[in-house]
Amino acid sequence: MSVACLLPVRNGAADLPGFLESAARVADLVIALDDGSTDDTGDLLRASPLVERVLENPRRPTSHGWHDGANRNRLLRACDELEPEWVLSLDADDRITADDAAALRGFLAGDALPGLAYGFPYIRMWRGRRDPVAYAVWRLFAWEPGLELPRARLHFQPIPVSIPRQRWVATTVRIQHWGAADEERWEVRQRKYAEASGRGPQVATDFGGLDRLGRDDWPEWEPRPAGFPVLAAAVGLDRPEDFLADR
Repeated sequence: MSVACLLPVRNGAADLPGFLESAARVADLVIALDDGSTDDTGDLLRASPLVERVLENPRRPTSHGWHDGANRNRLLRACDELEPEWVLSLDADDRITADDAAALRGFLAGDALPGLAYGFPYIRMWRGRRDPVAYAVWRLFAWEPGLELPRARLHFQPIPVSIPRQRWVATTVRIQHWGAADEERWEVRQRKYAEASGRGPQVATDFGGLDRLGRDDWPEWEPRPAGFPVLAAAVGLDRPEDFLADR
């Protein structure tokens, strides 16, 4: 079994050490795209033994010009030479803890089926605490030649267009999102989306209401229960976002 992690990243130098440590728990290799970074992102990627390929876009001073669909399709096409069995998309500010990673690796080695797309509860972190609301992200599928992802500029699920929605299957493997985990990171995220839009801060995302009050009262992260099923249907859930009971 081989798992390729696809990583599009711009100015992710601060996140990359933690990302690479986390990605190594579940992926055998990383294919990365440096989307015009102005920091040490490219050097860090090329220095990592886990990173098999580093693609590049021209350096640019802001996030204006960001096209996530084009970037992710370039990454997927790079799989054609390496031919992994599975493709997992993660961002530099995503983390999978060791217990969830072990569960996912076991699932891929046994019960996972080609032709399906697998989803994850996406859990936003704030100063080490977790959002009591999970969101669904769909990030995993079996590789085969000729696959294409959606070509939207932003805000889409990186799943091949050839896999119909009826074949998207939820798992209980959690992904932590640290991209807005304190005030400084929250402001950076807002600025990133404002720059990408080209229309100013009025279109910056609030990331599903992350600016609401009460984040300091969020619960702490809990370890994965031993033997907990990977398929959400096995615990009576239909969607990744149903994973947390204390919504």
